[in-house]
Amino acid sequence: MKRKRGEVLGLSFGMIFSIFLIVFFIIIAFIVIKNFLGVQDCGRIGIFIDKLKADVTKTWNSQIDSHNFIGILPNKVSYVCIADLSNEFKGTFKDLENEITLYGGNNENLFLYPTKIGCNMPAHNIPHIDVNEITKTQNPYCIEVNKGKVNLVIEKELNDPLVKIS
Repeated sequence: MKRKRGEVLGLSFGMIFSIFLIVFFIIIAFIVIKNFLGVQDCGRIGIFIDKLKADVTKTWNSQIDSHNFIGILPNKVSYVCIADLSNEFKGTFKDLENEITLYGGNNENLFLYPTKIGCNMPAHNIPHIDVNEITKTQNPYCIEVNKGKVNLVIEKELNDPLVKIS
């Protein structure tokens, strides 16, 4: 059997180039899908923070309120923590001090753990919450995220100036 010019192992250059393009497009498709899933996680975090801020503000504006807030977060998030960076860390999660203070600035009081979940959004400021009362016995005060869902109790008693989260 005589080989034609431009053939390697019986495959023409066009066939080898086609296989190469197919493999290339499959790899690019996996990269794009992975990035879209990362954007989805960032979106979940952003939506959770926005809804929590709105819910806390609504409770703060009312005279008295107590209700459950169920938030949806990426499965990578293990804990939602409220921390007072100006006070000493104590309690069960005091070992998180190095990670939390690394990302926390002056106003941040809510942290997602682990902090390296991507999106560069581990620290947030939730206005109108009573951080001193929430972190009285445990600083940071952390609530476990179970299969991407976190259940927070948001409450304000009569004459309370700020909202409590537990």
